[in-house]
Parts: sequence; structure tokens; C-alpha cells
Amino acid sequence: MTPGDRDRIAEMLLQDPPASCRAVSRATGYSDWTIRKIARELDGDPRPMKQRRSQAQESTEEVSALTSWLVFGGIVAGFALVIWAGVRWAPRLESQDFPPNFHIDSFAERSNDETQFPQ
Repeated sequence: MTPGDRDRIAEMLLQDPPASCRAVSRATGYSDWTIRKIARELDGDPRPMKQRRSQAQESTEEVSALTSWLVFGGIVAGFALVIWAGVRWAPRLESQDFPPNFHIDSFAERSNDETQFPQ
């Protein structure tokens, strides 16, 4: 907030009849909280204001798009590295470890003989 903005808010609050804090807030573009704080200072009230529920918009820092993409790329690269390491150090599968047929016991396989089960 510039000193000129603060002086403009003080003038609006010291008018006769004084404008409401909400009206001053809408006219200046600053939050109602900031207007109430300035009004309290003008009245000479030494009590501190309660804490805000949310952060002030003036102190919010934006993250650049480049930083966001770099973080996203780092996460993707990390997943790719974990997958590559898992494939690299996993033991190789031998074809002898698995039976050549789907069924292990060939006698348990179904036959297409329809005479065995009459309808």
C-alpha cells in the first residue's frame, strides 16, 4: 500500500458522515480488514487486531510456470528411474520355470467329447 492510498483511505474515513469500512473497501480495492485496521489507528485504539483467517493477497507469491514444469518433469523422471531400476535388477524369468501348457496336469483338461455328458 502506498502512502497516497493510505491518505485517501484516511480522508474517506474522516468524512462527515464517515463512510462504512465496506464502502471504503469497495472504492479503494483493499480488503475490509485493512480498512478496519487503518480506522482503528486513526481512532488511537492501541489494541491489536485479531489474526486474519486467510493470508493477505499482497503477500501471496506466485510460482512461475517454468518452476511448475520443472517440478513436474522431476517427478516424472523420478518415476521413470524407479521403473528402470526395478526392471534392471529384477531376476530374469527362465522358460523352464513355467509349464508349456495352460494346465499343469494334462489329464485334468476338458475334452470336447460330447458323448461323455448326455443331455
